[in-house]
Amino acid sequence: MNLLTILSTILPEPPTGTPEEIAKNGLDFFELWIGRVGGFVAFIGAIKFGLAVKEESSREQLQAVLIMVSGFMIKSAVKGMGLFSTSPTSATTEFVAIMNFIEKWTRRVGVLGMLIGAVMFGLATRESNANSKVSALKTISAGAIVASVSALLPTMV
Repeated sequence: MNLLTILSTILPEPPTGTPEEIAKNGLDFFELWIGRVGGFVAFIGAIKFGLAVKEESSREQLQAVLIMVSGFMIKSAVKGMGLFSTSPTSATTEFVAIMNFIEKWTRRVGVLGMLIGAVMFGLATRESNANSKVSALKTISAGAIVASVSALLPTMV
């Protein structure tokens, strides 16, 4: 499947009709897709934050939170206007199916991170090395954040 085929199934048909109908359809299109982009940016920021928990640098964590907040701001700005309304289309159905796929696999990666962290913690308890235990706990918490955020993807996008 090539990129053009994928885009043609996701993107809606070009608007037709009177100028007023075209303008309304254009506004609906932009509201829908700008809101989705904002939600996806928030999702990426949340995943980045989950992975940044393992880092010692608070700079990465702050950057992740700022990305997440900016995505929520984009989504809220578009949805908060109350000027637009969207109607479900086949493109919406296809987009939701793709987001469900991403949600499922992101959750699995998060749970895998938790499992790896748990194994690391189990092995670290044999030793007297506190750094290994802390690293394992950070890995568990990073995996838990990623798994939790993936469950929120449908509400973000």
